[in-house]
Amino acid sequence: MTENLDSYKVRIAALQENGELTADTVSLLTEMLDEMAEMNRSNKALRRAILKGQSTSMSTRLRDALYE
Repeated sequence: MTENLDSYKVRIAALQENGELTADTVSLLTEMLDEMAEMNRSNKALRRAILKGQSTSMSTRLRDALYE
């Protein structure tokens, strides 16, 4: 995903150099890219948290029931 963000930044810079974007448009696109980067970071953190939460060990109730 960071590759896409970098690609978008390069494309926006190229359009800005050519004068095809207004200052307001550049501001909006930059803000959107920043939000996309934050969402990407948050998404990765959530995925890590979910993977940590999914343990392969049995619950204590199940383990106790099996040992009886």
